[in-house]
Amino acid sequence: MGLISTASSLLLLGTLASARVPLLPRDNVSTNITSETFFNGTCTANTVTIRKEWRNLSDDEKAAYIDAELCLMSLTGTTGLPGAEDMFSDLQAVHQHWTNTTDGDIIHSVGQFLPWHRWFVYTHGKLLEEQCNYTGTLPWWDEALDAASGNFFQSNMWDDDTGFGGNGSSPDNCVTTGPFANRTIHVGPMEATTDYCFKRDWNNTLGVADALQSNVDECYAYNDYLSFWKCLIANPHVAGHGGTGGVMVDGECSPGDPIFFIHHNYLDRLWWQWQQSNSTSRMYDMAGNTTSEEPATGWVDTTLDYVMSMYDILPNITVEEVMNIQGGYLCYEFDY
Repeated sequence: MGLISTASSLLLLGTLASARVPLLPRDNVSTNITSETFFNGTCTANTVTIRKEWRNLSDDEKAAYIDAELCLMSLTGTTGLPGAEDMFSDLQAVHQHWTNTTDGDIIHSVGQFLPWHRWFVYTHGKLLEEQCNYTGTLPWWDEALDAASGNFFQSNMWDDDTGFGGNGSSPDNCVTTGPFANRTIHVGPMEATTDYCFKRDWNNTLGVADALQSNVDECYAYNDYLSFWKCLIANPHVAGHGGTGGVMVDGECSPGDPIFFIHHNYLDRLWWQWQQSNSTSRMYDMAGNTTSEEPATGWVDTTLDYVMSMYDILPNITVEEVMNIQGGYLCYEFDY
């Protein structure tokens, strides 16, 4: 099955999750997104790092990030998972692995979707830091800003020289320009382990429609995690994946495109802003099921005690440990 046919499975992630539990009514008060901090433990004003939107990086900072990604792609993988020949594809293989368990997908259409992906972006950053001596920030992509312009791909992050490179080329959508040009991926497509080219297939219409600020604001207005999470995966989550296309629409193996991490960093920012706006009730609010398919013993609720795994790239942690991005295990904020 080709990559193009996987788009429908990605776009259905929200449908799968929302099929069992209806969204709760939203309140009518405007959501006040603040820059309030929640330092705890070892995370202080002196130790917190700032994650910057790509366009707020200097050219030297952009080059350092791209170089670190290329470094990760040059280092031998450690997980032993099928197709994971280097440390960058280790991450892709872990993502693929947890989408295909005996209980189905345990990182999408589940309560731990946002905590696990928050941790996944952090894990990627730790590898850049520890394996490639990267000392810079983890960038994010302001997708709503680009959607407002009508050109989802207006950002200089798509530049061949200072960014991630651009769209794929006909007839097979393989990326042939930029720092990641002519890569061969070994993890995927979907559940397979085969060799294929690194692809992008831009869809400006989808990206603009799903990334609009009005869709984000709709999610912000929900007061409970379950409704917020389902709203987020229905449009903002789909925007970066479906808009970029190619590898990014492969629900199992989308981390094969480095854009994955700045897209999910953006989603993490949206979740954090939602948490900030009513921290008393939202900071540690968790709900949903632990599996996408019902186990023989019945559904299990996702709780703060749920243990998440990164396949030993990092030691296992609980959902609770990543709920506050300034709680000690994590220590960062966003530039805006």
